[in-house]
Amino acid sequence: MILHRRIFSAALATAAVLAGGLLPVSEAQAQPVTARIAVIYKEGQPTVVMWNRFRDLIRERTGGQVELQIFPGGQLGGEREVADGMRLGSIQGADSTLAALSSWVPEGQVFDLLFVFRDLAHVEAVTNGAIGERYKPLYRAQGFELLSYITYGARNVVSREPILTPADARGKKIRVLQSPLHIAIWKTLGANPTAIPITETYGALSTGVVDFMDMTKDGFEALKLFEVAPHFVETGHIWSLGGIVFSQRFWQRLSPEQKRIFQTTANEMSGYFNRIQQAEIGKALERTIAKGAKVSQVNQGPWRDAMRPVWEAEASKFGGMENIMSIVNTR
Repeated sequence: MILHRRIFSAALATAAVLAGGLLPVSEAQAQPVTARIAVIYKEGQPTVVMWNRFRDLIRERTGGQVELQIFPGGQLGGEREVADGMRLGSIQGADSTLAALSSWVPEGQVFDLLFVFRDLAHVEAVTNGAIGERYKPLYRAQGFELLSYITYGARNVVSREPILTPADARGKKIRVLQSPLHIAIWKTLGANPTAIPITETYGALSTGVVDFMDMTKDGFEALKLFEVAPHFVETGHIWSLGGIVFSQRFWQRLSPEQKRIFQTTANEMSGYFNRIQQAEIGKALERTIAKGAKVSQVNQGPWRDAMRPVWEAEASKFGGMENIMSIVNTR
């Protein structure tokens, strides 16, 4: 009779677990976990290379218990759609720019302020340190588990004539992103900003509708801007930051050991991606030089000084000037 009662109790417990949509811990851990990873870039691009490596390491380190399925080329949608998918749980992971997540975490736009970063080493010192860690809970609260930061590259000045100092920008017409902040920034520098779609920038530079714009090294090549604006000035005024991000719904399905493996692997992939991305965009710039582009360096000091009024005007949105300066002064 006692044995019968135990069997009956066990059956009831199992039924209750199944009714709740759960499995016993030991059985759940035995079932492989599958994650759909969205990548907006095509096969062969650094983001896809990074995710393929991430997948292989996760498979090896979890003993095959977690399998990442990579969907490159925007198969699962653009950045906004992917972010929505992660919040809903239909997409488990992606690399995403912080700009694309700013609808949910506007505080992250502090990293988009002009001239807050000196170079890639400075970016990594900030994002891999206490400041980067401080922002992660803001993403977590919105359904995103941001494991590590990555850097897509810097935007630089592309111009018909070299623009090396803030004074050189005064009175010049610049094509800007369709952003009130960017329009205000370039007005502060004395330039005349105009929001023009990216598809129209070649013609605008060619005809003199604008004198300069900002662009990444690979974009400079892809859009053939070197043909109409041959001066590439390495201002590095905005660094496009992103993250290796997973859905909180997916993250909570992982065991503590699996979470540890994911975090360790994401930390490794951050530096790995940054290096292969910088190498790739460096080659793009070299190809434009071979076709006649002229590259100039600048002293960022005067530009940073010119930015201070902008930082002060925007400081209340980002925790005050002290917070901005903690980023600027990180070594």
